[in-house]
Amino acid sequence: MVEPNRTSDQRLANLRERLTHVPHLPGVYIHKSADGKVLYVGKAKNLQNRLRSYFTGLDRHTPKTRALVARVADFEVMVVDNENESLLLENNLIKHHRPPYNILLRDDKTYPYLKVTLEEEWPRVLQTRKRKNDGGAYFGPYSNAAELQATQSVIQRFFPLVKCTPNVFRTVSRPCNYHSIRRCLGPCKIAVEKQQYKDLVERVLALLSGKTHDLSQKIKLDMAAAAQAMNFEKAAELRDQLRALDKLAQQQSVTFVPGFNADVIDFAWSSSAVSVYFAIVRDGKLIGGNSHVIKEGLEKIVELSEDIQTENVSSDAAAKSEFVLQVVGQFYATHELPSRIFLPSASGVLTDDSSKSLQLLLTSLEDDRSKRQNRVMTDVQLCLHSRPDSAKDLKGAQKKLFTEAFAGLCDMVRENAKTKLQDVLNADDVAHRRMLAVQTMLTLPRLPHWIECYDISTFQGGSTVASGVVFRNGQPAKNEYRKYTIREVAGQDDFASLREVMRRRFREERRHEIPDLLLIDGGEPQIREVGWLLKSLGLDSVPLFGIAKSRTVRNFRDKSISASAERIVCPHRNSAGELVPDGETETKILRNASPEFQLMTQIRNEAHRFAVSFHRKKRDGRSLRSLLSEISGLGPKRRKKLLLEFGNVEKISEASMEELIEKAGLPSAVAQNVIDFFRAKKNEKSDAQ
Repeated sequence: MVEPNRTSDQRLANLRERLTHVPHLPGVYIHKSADGKVLYVGKAKNLQNRLRSYFTGLDRHTPKTRALVARVADFEVMVVDNENESLLLENNLIKHHRPPYNILLRDDKTYPYLKVTLEEEWPRVLQTRKRKNDGGAYFGPYSNAAELQATQSVIQRFFPLVKCTPNVFRTVSRPCNYHSIRRCLGPCKIAVEKQQYKDLVERVLALLSGKTHDLSQKIKLDMAAAAQAMNFEKAAELRDQLRALDKLAQQQSVTFVPGFNADVIDFAWSSSAVSVYFAIVRDGKLIGGNSHVIKEGLEKIVELSEDIQTENVSSDAAAKSEFVLQVVGQFYATHELPSRIFLPSASGVLTDDSSKSLQLLLTSLEDDRSKRQNRVMTDVQLCLHSRPDSAKDLKGAQKKLFTEAFAGLCDMVRENAKTKLQDVLNADDVAHRRMLAVQTMLTLPRLPHWIECYDISTFQGGSTVASGVVFRNGQPAKNEYRKYTIREVAGQDDFASLREVMRRRFREERRHEIPDLLLIDGGEPQIREVGWLLKSLGLDSVPLFGIAKSRTVRNFRDKSISASAERIVCPHRNSAGELVPDGETETKILRNASPEFQLMTQIRNEAHRFAVSFHRKKRDGRSLRSLLSEISGLGPKRRKKLLLEFGNVEKISEASMEELIEKAGLPSAVAQNVIDFFRAKKNEKSDAQ
């Protein structure tokens, strides 16, 4: 591993020297940072040639590759016998390490999932925007919010599962209103058979998986059995569930033959982005879609084309095919595999070699999952839009209807991919105009694709924190946001806090990561302080600016209220462009509603919001801990146990002696201290009133 204080030139020289020992063979390579973190995993037909392309000709690299190379401090290679082995090894390493520069398909945080919490004793159904490996069953993401709400509404109404969280479940004194209206079985306080509840959960899983045909048949049989046993209340519940399934089935825009499980995929391409749309069909019904836009898409194709040589197709077409292979392979590394996957019929989407490699990768993924889940392996087939082989067993009108419905689905997927791409391109066009306006206003040497903004938040010098937000290409990059707890400053001192934050931001291992624009929420005093700090670190060429808030001015002699404009504070620089902190600053006015105003104020407001929310969370947590710490006999472990069992201080204050002893395991003397403490607090409050 390379030491963090090695200079950039020394680092590159060392990496280039190591290249002479890399073989001209196929294999997988791993780029690592100075602290050993895996940054990127790639495969190549010729490892030495591919690695050499990273560390030579740096000016020709794309911005993303330049950022990667700036962080690479070490690499390792693994030689394999053939390309198929390298594909499988690359996929396994990406799945294990999740390198930041490998992720083509980002987590779909804007679209929600429905989750069945199988990891809980009494599973429930809830919405979530993050998919975790926690044992729960996830369905989605749902791009149509109305579809998600309709599905969840049916589940909540006709499948009486638990609605409350485990903490509430443990602390309630009686069943809630959901039990009263027969939308929850009430296992919190009522004896419920585990098998009965498990059957309900399995039906919900079948519904969300699109297996409504088999589920309907089972419900019909159970309903007939309940009626035969003269259990008419149970039969009525099953009848309602059956009607709900029929209603959901009628809402499907596309319906195929029962048992048809497939994903239909299509791509839309542009010079700056690639859009891919996955339509999900289960048990003959379209149950959802999944869209991704990869802005680094064609940059990746350019990089791949440098490493691909083939006699049958052009290097660009082969690289495009390789890109499709990686996107589809990465998607199914974390999603359910259907029995059929349909890809566009257009030539060049997948070459014969890439198609064979993708088939091998998908088969390997399914084999691994079937072994881990102890189930029969699904035979995954790659097909083309033009050949829906599921229709071959159908005849006459049924075959015609299926073929027409499938053609309509393929058209819909293609249009969705195009529409999503166009939406992103339009947003990118707006963002580009804003960045161009900022560059012109501040006379920056290049377009500010990478902007960082910092803000301090405190209240009377307590719980002082700072935020650092990052915008990439004019859009928030929330995975790069940073929170800072101020450690070295006592009391309220915004200048000292800013100095601490900048020292930590530009620490040795991140000193080479210079944004195109560094914003500080503040005016001339703050800019001078940060300027001196950057100069002391040898970073006086950093593009530093301040953004000062508008101020409201009230004239007490009349009713008029005036406000100053939003302002940009530009530090003084010498002829070489280096900061001169004690020089005279320049102030530029942000014109209301201008493109530069929209981008700069959006970034500043986002930094302020992020800092304030972090400060409030930290302050509230400290207040909570300090209140419980006043009680004699409550150490850190007992305070944590109380909060875990009761959820909040209000419920702790209302707990009885028996509940404190039974749930939190407190000794009777400590439990009495808790009761006496909150009783005294209530008396103080009533006396004050």
